[in-house]
Amino acid sequence: MFHALRLLRAIFTVVYLVASLALFGQLIVSHESGFYKNPITVSIKSTLDGTIYYTLDGSVPQPGASQTLEYYKPLVIDRQESSTLMFIPTSPIWQAPSQNFPKAWTLRIIEVKDGKIVDSTFRTYFIGIEHTLPVISIITDERNLFDEERGIYVPGKLFDPSNPYWTGNYHQRGSDWEREAVMEYFEGGVLKYRTNVGIRVHGEFTRSLPIKSLRLYARNEAKEFTYPFFGRTGYKKLLLRNAGNDWEYAYMRDMVASEIFKGLGFDTQDGYPVVHYINGEYWGIVYLMEYYDARYLQVKHSVNEKNVVIVNYDLTLQDGKEGEERLYSDLIEYVKNADFSNLVELERLKSMIDLDNFVNFHIAEIIAGNLDWPGNNERMWRTLKTEKTPLGDSRWRWMMYDMDLAFWEPSHDTLNVAIFGDPHVPWTTNEYATIILRKLLENDGVRNLFFKRMVEIFEETFGNGRAIAVVEKYEKLLVSEILLHSLRWGAPTYERWREEVSWLKEFFSLRRSYINEIISRYGLQR
Repeated sequence: MFHALRLLRAIFTVVYLVASLALFGQLIVSHESGFYKNPITVSIKSTLDGTIYYTLDGSVPQPGASQTLEYYKPLVIDRQESSTLMFIPTSPIWQAPSQNFPKAWTLRIIEVKDGKIVDSTFRTYFIGIEHTLPVISIITDERNLFDEERGIYVPGKLFDPSNPYWTGNYHQRGSDWEREAVMEYFEGGVLKYRTNVGIRVHGEFTRSLPIKSLRLYARNEAKEFTYPFFGRTGYKKLLLRNAGNDWEYAYMRDMVASEIFKGLGFDTQDGYPVVHYINGEYWGIVYLMEYYDARYLQVKHSVNEKNVVIVNYDLTLQDGKEGEERLYSDLIEYVKNADFSNLVELERLKSMIDLDNFVNFHIAEIIAGNLDWPGNNERMWRTLKTEKTPLGDSRWRWMMYDMDLAFWEPSHDTLNVAIFGDPHVPWTTNEYATIILRKLLENDGVRNLFFKRMVEIFEETFGNGRAIAVVEKYEKLLVSEILLHSLRWGAPTYERWREEVSWLKEFFSLRRSYINEIISRYGLQR
């Protein structure tokens, strides 16, 4: 059975790769993108008898442009270490790399006939370079990322030194700040997928970090990613995430949380660490992850993407039609005035929210000790009309993400914050952040259910060694790559990373006594 599954996966991989290559036409390149131990000589031919042009700097070839070369003889592709982009400051706290790094070769190739572009393709060649993680190569005109006027990866013209962490080109949003690129994806040194993408910077405060999170938009003919990165195809957007506020520490908290709490009936993001390169230059480790939007819900839960609404923690619309976010505001207004000691009212609420989903989500956030929640980093979704699918009942459900400030303080009283907010953390005091849980816990039955379930979930995740096993999994994945990443970005140092991973493991055992204390304080003895 195992070998059959491996064979089936291999067949799918070939199909997806062939399909992606078929998007490009009749240019014949002697060597496929990939990892080579020794130098190679690349020849380019065409069946259309046009003129072939290429660039090596990521820009789209344009006949007559200074960086565009006409192809007339094979190209010798050798090991190189000449990097320039990585020495461009990308943040107020940016540090120059401590050394140069082996650089990949990137080719963007076009064929012109009768004054028209008749074909195009691209390649990435890694010579004498090895990685244990999957690799993503992003190729784009460097001005798209690093230009003072239009570059999305730099402080640029919009940076204000008096407000250094919330201004800059990288804080801009929307389609005007999306940039054209192409990407290739490698596993085990072998090309698996290539496509056209749009790239935007992703996140809130973390946009101001030196290494950015990037959102990838499928800009191919299919308008979706057709490779099964997480065992599924059909996503319109993907994330390359920089570990968020954990970027200087364990560099894994968000992904660890997603895996620990997976399977508890609320959404968590699938993902895994990859190494990424930009225009052939080593750019370090990021996490390739799912992105929460309507298409995600269709892919993951088989609901119609045109029949869903996703609302952010601040009651703004994440996905759907303008005005549909008011459906969640209406829920909050109902909860404010409801008396859930009345079973009729409680049953009505159960028809509006998935209570098990709500309870499990809040317990997971609480036992994780998330310092950046509630009132931040949560999303809610529902179908607009009822569908004949398991989750198509038009009840609200919760989505977990951005858990990079989880697993820090074992003594953090996250339950108290979840019920009453924390005056020192303003967004937690918004009434809509706490009102549902606070009102529900006034019902003795729900209260007992909540704390019994807290005990169960703690044991399922922290108490049985599962959490430590997940940390050790990511420790093994990162250990061979983290030193190079540290040399590239200055953080985390290898020693700091080791210390933080050890502390992360210790957190799970230390958290037990505080969870016991929290439960006892609210009247339930273990």
